[in-house]
Amino acid sequence: MKYSFSILFVLLFFSNSNAQLMYRTRYTSAIMVETFATSPILSVNYEHLPIRWRTSFLSLRAGVGYVPGGGTNSINVSNSAGVSLPVTTTYNFLFNNLRKRIFNRVYKRCKSAPSKIASEMFGEVGAGYTFAAYPGNDTRHFGFLIVGIRQQVVFDIPPHPRVVYVRANVTPSYAQSKYELRGGISLGISIK
Repeated sequence: MKYSFSILFVLLFFSNSNAQLMYRTRYTSAIMVETFATSPILSVNYEHLPIRWRTSFLSLRAGVGYVPGGGTNSINVSNSAGVSLPVTTTYNFLFNNLRKRIFNRVYKRCKSAPSKIASEMFGEVGAGYTFAAYPGNDTRHFGFLIVGIRQQVVFDIPPHPRVVYVRANVTPSYAQSKYELRGGISLGISIK
């Protein structure tokens, strides 16, 4: 009985420190540049993570994009550029086994500090909608499904740790009564 309180304290402390390590790569907002996905050509987006779980998170993104070539007629395609407003929601879940890596580091190298640079890989699924407007009152609406992967690298260097990530995804879309298979890449950096 004398040691049970000490053992309980150590277990609770270890569990709490493990949770802190698992959350160290998370951020609440980021700025990202996206090409050929939901933009549908190029966009700058603000990403917010309203819900963060132990090994997954929910992401909301909205932004402003550039779309070349406006309306189409029977003779040619006008070169008037348009603006797009992409909005997406995705659920991201951890692929690599971060818990196993943390336990290995704690059990085998107790004297070492956590790495200042770490990486995580997430799977990503979700949906998106983009409104595109062109000169001459030509508008288009795009609906997307999103399936992809996200590689995050955390630079845990004070005073503000930063997360840099790269996303690659496939985005089947529906626009103007037809289906298309699209794909794109994104590069982002956390701002807080």
